[in-house]
Amino acid sequence: MVRHHRARFTVKGICALSDIGTLRTQIKEFSPSYVCVVDETRAQELRSHLPRRVKLFMGRSGLREFSALSSDVSLMAIAGISCLEPLMINIRNTKRIALANKESIVAAGSLVFALARRARTEIIPVDSEINALFQLISRSDDYQRVYLTASGGALLNYTRKDLRRVNVGHVLNHPTWKMGKRVTVDSATLVNKGFEVVETHCFFNVPYDKIRIVLHRESMIHAWVECGDGTFFACMYPPDMRMPLSYALGYPGRVSVAKGLDIHKNFSFSFQPLDVRRFPLLTLILDAARRADNGLVVLNACDEVAIRYFLEKRVKFTDIFKAMEYVYCHYPRKRVASIDDVYAWDAWSREKTTEFLEALN
Repeated sequence: MVRHHRARFTVKGICALSDIGTLRTQIKEFSPSYVCVVDETRAQELRSHLPRRVKLFMGRSGLREFSALSSDVSLMAIAGISCLEPLMINIRNTKRIALANKESIVAAGSLVFALARRARTEIIPVDSEINALFQLISRSDDYQRVYLTASGGALLNYTRKDLRRVNVGHVLNHPTWKMGKRVTVDSATLVNKGFEVVETHCFFNVPYDKIRIVLHRESMIHAWVECGDGTFFACMYPPDMRMPLSYALGYPGRVSVAKGLDIHKNFSFSFQPLDVRRFPLLTLILDAARRADNGLVVLNACDEVAIRYFLEKRVKFTDIFKAMEYVYCHYPRKRVASIDDVYAWDAWSREKTTEFLEALN
């Protein structure tokens, strides 16, 4: 997007976990003043290739320093709960954050938005469904319900017996989106959609009983709202993350970067009600959300650990379900009052999940 709108955007800094090959290409093209590489070994490899004008930050401490740089707009796309600390730092140092991370909102949404209000920092969602709702709700407050669409992931038509035999390749074969591995697995279990329900509640203060999920395999309509008179308004664009990304970075205007729907070709969309009973982990997420305790922190951490074990082929796909159900049945319910509480319960859940999965082997 920046490549196509050079007059509008200047890249001040770029951060990567470890991919210094792509980063070197980006440095050459966009000339940032600051670069951060979290993997310190890879950062040392990059150091000798950097122009003298570029300041390099390394490791977790470097990420904290990088997050404290001032900016007009930041794109936060760190995966998992690892995004939370730099997000909280960056909120104090930027005017707007385009947030492409669910877990920080799921685990600490009230704390994140409280800080954003104090700092007067905008947070614009990049997640396609939440971004679609942002576009719809920002133009009308006359809505009775909101609807999120779900593709159902790669395993929608699998039976419970089938699920015992699926492998990593099956799960990562998403029908419409090309995403990171964890979110693709979460799409298959619908944990991802449960997280989006939490995001909807936190971003827009919508009560949980007014949020609905509808199956929509084409991933073209991302969300819609139902007004008080029964009128529906939907947000539609192809399954291309450049669409919500460009909206978040260009807000409140619009910046073109990708093609929309081609109306010169035949198209049709299908929708069907969601049978929640087929997705037990979605039920867990929604139950934890209504509890409003540390349950979401616990489930998010458990999900992350269990998926890593599955992707490493150390457990079966169905063991993700077993781990999350076990941890959720055994966690002590506590109030989350601070970021320290989030990290403490995150660590507790990771330890318990690891113990459970290791016992399966």
